[in-house]
Amino acid sequence: MSWTEDQTLICIVQDGTVYRYNIHAELIEPNVTLGKECFEQNVVECIFWGNGVVCLTEGGLLFCIPDFKVMRPCQLAETGAEDLPNCMAVIEPKYTVSGNVEVLVGVGDGILIVDEDGVQRVDGEAVQGPVQKMVVSWDGKYLAIFTHDGRILVTDINFKGVLLEYNCESALPPEQLAWCGLDSVLLYWDDTPLLMVGPRGDPVHYFYDEPLLLIPECDGVRILSNTSLEFLQRVPDSTVSIFKIGSTSPAALLYDALDHFDRRSAKADENLRLIQSSLPEAVEACIDAAGHEFDVSRQRTLLRAASYGQAFCSTFQRDRIQEMCKTLRVLNAVRDPEIGIPLSINQYKLLTPSVLIARLINAHRHLLALRISEYVGMNQEVVIMHWACSKITASLAIPDATLLEILLDKLKLCRGISYAAVAAHADKNGRRKLAAMLVEHEPRSSKQVPLLLSIGEEDTALMKATESGDSDLVYLVLFHIWQKRPPLEFFGMIQARPLPRDLFISYARCYKHEFLKDFFLSTGQLQEVAFLLWKESWELGKNPMASKGSPLHGPRIKLIDKAQHLFAETKEHTFESKAAEEHAKLLRIQHELEVSTKQAIFVDSSISDTIRTCIVLGNHRAAMKVKTEFKVSEKRWYWLKVFALATIRDWEALEKFSKEKRPPIGYRPFVEACVDADEKGEALKYIPKLADLRERAEAYARIGMAKEAADAASQAKDGELLGRLKLTFAQNAAASSLFDTLRDRLSFQGVS
Repeated sequence: MSWTEDQTLICIVQDGTVYRYNIHAELIEPNVTLGKECFEQNVVECIFWGNGVVCLTEGGLLFCIPDFKVMRPCQLAETGAEDLPNCMAVIEPKYTVSGNVEVLVGVGDGILIVDEDGVQRVDGEAVQGPVQKMVVSWDGKYLAIFTHDGRILVTDINFKGVLLEYNCESALPPEQLAWCGLDSVLLYWDDTPLLMVGPRGDPVHYFYDEPLLLIPECDGVRILSNTSLEFLQRVPDSTVSIFKIGSTSPAALLYDALDHFDRRSAKADENLRLIQSSLPEAVEACIDAAGHEFDVSRQRTLLRAASYGQAFCSTFQRDRIQEMCKTLRVLNAVRDPEIGIPLSINQYKLLTPSVLIARLINAHRHLLALRISEYVGMNQEVVIMHWACSKITASLAIPDATLLEILLDKLKLCRGISYAAVAAHADKNGRRKLAAMLVEHEPRSSKQVPLLLSIGEEDTALMKATESGDSDLVYLVLFHIWQKRPPLEFFGMIQARPLPRDLFISYARCYKHEFLKDFFLSTGQLQEVAFLLWKESWELGKNPMASKGSPLHGPRIKLIDKAQHLFAETKEHTFESKAAEEHAKLLRIQHELEVSTKQAIFVDSSISDTIRTCIVLGNHRAAMKVKTEFKVSEKRWYWLKVFALATIRDWEALEKFSKEKRPPIGYRPFVEACVDADEKGEALKYIPKLADLRERAEAYARIGMAKEAADAASQAKDGELLGRLKLTFAQNAAASSLFDTLRDRLSFQGVS
């Protein structure tokens, strides 16, 4: 068993199953297994570090979970050793070059370095003979080793040299081997004094009458027994400089000066004069010593000494004492036996205030966590949120309305707090009514709406999403309700709300035609259904596979007929009804034409194109039928037939057609059709019949007959027309001269 950095208890049983518990002994799901090999071979040893573990099986295999937050077990490389290791130590991933876990394994007469990729044997004179115990320092730079012959060795992590060697009295390996910060190594055997070996090999013995457990820290080691918890650390340099017997350091003299000042002795001023040049260093030493003290009265005295010295030191940072006072107030609060977190100042700095607050709220010390957050200037939202969730969990007997008042009274202390998150927790605990009341106070629609949907408040969610004006949120609610509720109920919800209704219609027009038709039918919008049917008929026309077979009974005609009947239901859409009827009629005629001509060139063309195509194909009877069916005007009929006959160059038929009766469109279209076909001779048949002299002159000019054009323009007495015609024949000098002569004659006669 071991605790992680976030105070989760990890328990690994013999078959390799990993159980996790919070500090309230509640199981955290799911459980994780280290694998089939662990289950078959059994786990015999585990080495934990801050947030991971390495396990050894009876078969000598090593398995690792590098991060308990991810819980992804992996197997390390096989050592190949026949026997189980004598001991193991772990180098954390953050201290290795590869960034992966490395395990130091004491096997035989040496040490192996094992990771996921392979095994490496340690070479060097630092380690000779079997290793019984070893432990890595907390910063990953040093390794303490207990050898088979009772020696304690300290080397750097790369085994490049021995930094410390001490010969213990016993070759029996200690039950526990631990670092005391980075300053010394502790060895513990049952029924013998606790041995500490310092950096110079000097041993110190500590005597205890009961079993001990050593817990390494960054600046010392905690010694836990059945009756007490002690903290062993090297005395800080600042404390030594002040309290060492006979010390004459500036800090000691400053501390002494405060004592003289309190006794109203002139010796205080004498001490200050002695250390005037070193006063900033003395003040700093007193502040630092106060930070390392656990005794509150001594903290106060040291800070008073620093404050006393600061009054005579203009160069010292004024806020240094205030910062230390803040830190010590926090530390003294959590060191209280009722709280039970006896941190040193170095541990506090390494832990950070945010982690300390997280540990307090996990222990349900919300009031203290809130006060510390406020005191050090941190965001209080995390504390209040955790308190609110814990309050909901623990208050099953309190009515929703009463509990809501209690929660709101505290939640309003923090601006911008997420009411939605608290409401989600209430819903998770089965208090849906309370969740609905809480989410009403959430100002952010993006958080409010999804939660309302999750607790079944679809109507309120749709209203809030609509009020926000966020189309994405409205679509989120629409799709949710669409899936959850019957169609008629869904239609009723959106009908009276313009924004959701319009967004639904926009989406359904693109992807859900049938569903949209159901909506329009349920709301009595028959014309909208008709438009959809008409659109579908056009979509079918674009798909050759969908329009096979006779359109008379095919899907397109049926759709258009349905649309026509729906349009006919309302007086406001008479035009659309007539248009749909004629569209269906045209499709039928076009299909008949395609069947008779065996050419797929009629369907989906216009009435004019249909008539023109019939004439081009020589099917004048069919063209006349289309004209009659759709009441095509005489003028339009003449235009279409003239140009159709010119297209097939049937000049005889064109001349015959011109003589049937006086054309209602005149003879100009006949001239234009012939000219466009580059048949000037045919055009001459119709130009003299043009009643308008100006049109006649321009027609003669288009076929290059300058004299006739000039005569017609002269008869029209239009000087401006003569000028334009001159420009047309600019390359012909004789023609230009003729136009000038006629124009001058008109000018002389006073005609412009």
